[in-house]
Amino acid sequence: MAGDRDNKRRKTGYVFTVGGTTINWVSKLQIVVALSTTEVDYVVAKEASKEMIWLQRFLDELGKQ
Repeated sequence: MAGDRDNKRRKTGYVFTVGGTTINWVSKLQIVVALSTTEVDYVVAKEASKEMIWLQRFLDELGKQ
């Protein structure tokens, strides 16, 4: 539909692996409507960074590096 906000949102994703094994992946529509492809990249980088920090802290608690 022409005025549908969902048509302007981008599907993004990322994958985290440890030792070649996927431990976490995400594929979803962004929660914001980006005005440029650069903004899309920043939104994805921010979300992936937050997840990476959480995974690092979780692995630290398990005694893994």
